[in-house]
Amino acid sequence: MIILNTLTVLIQIAFIVFMTLLSMNIIKYFTGVGKMVMVAPALFVNHGGGPMPLLGEKDHLGLTKFLRDEVKKHVNLKEIKAIVLVTAHWEESEVTISSGDRHELYFDYYGFPPETYKYKYDAPGDPELAKRIQTALKKAGVQSKLDPKRGWDHGVFVPMLLINPVADIPIIQISVLSNQNPEEHYNIGQVLKQFRKEGIAIFGSGMSYHNMREFFYGRNAGRVVNEEFDEFLNDACTSGNSLRKEKLLLWEQQPGAREAHPPRAAEHLMPLIVIAGAGGEGPGERIFNWDMSGTFRLSGFIWKND
Repeated sequence: MIILNTLTVLIQIAFIVFMTLLSMNIIKYFTGVGKMVMVAPALFVNHGGGPMPLLGEKDHLGLTKFLRDEVKKHVNLKEIKAIVLVTAHWEESEVTISSGDRHELYFDYYGFPPETYKYKYDAPGDPELAKRIQTALKKAGVQSKLDPKRGWDHGVFVPMLLINPVADIPIIQISVLSNQNPEEHYNIGQVLKQFRKEGIAIFGSGMSYHNMREFFYGRNAGRVVNEEFDEFLNDACTSGNSLRKEKLLLWEQQPGAREAHPPRAAEHLMPLIVIAGAGGEGPGERIFNWDMSGTFRLSGFIWKND
């Protein structure tokens, strides 16, 4: 009987030790080198006119609400390790990548109240990630350069002040190309896609409709002026990769295209094309569809799967 009891105790001890070791290994797996990392999303947002989404301007209220309240329903910011943000307000002849530890803000707008030139957004940069992005682009035959000095423009800090005001996620700002070539921009996105598997989100900040003349003189037209082109964008972005690329490369040939993005002024569409390239094989989802001033329809898209 004593031997049996002793054996029972030893078995219990061995079981407890085994379960403890098993639990430790499971914890180590999920928190250590072998950690399972989510595939971060590719997201396109409209950033509005200058700082107006931050000012509560009446024609931007729907956009402000989306950036402030709705994005977090689609993007788990707590799981994102970094954000690569492609901005329409930085055009270069070759892809340029912010590579500083920190970047000041670049107030690239004019004529707004004094407080709009005092915003702070102190998220860190990530020089090592910037170098890795440059290396990945080089392997794909895409010329690029690092820039440790240029400040983050309002295509970055305006949406990010609303999306993540605590500024605790590192950001890498990336330019669009001044040639506004859709195929080159789509290919850039396809290169950036690989970083999503590391929990690094790819954001595009532009406008799905951006005609400055109409913004000034065509508001409150009593109708949506770009309905047909907006539906084209939705159809393209909610298609699988090969068809999506085929459609977006021909965007200029679509009805209403050059009214939505005039010749040589399509820089605000380019971030969407980059993000579509980073979206992977599956279709995207339209998560924002809203009419600014009841006249200009804006759409935002997300790709969540690999």
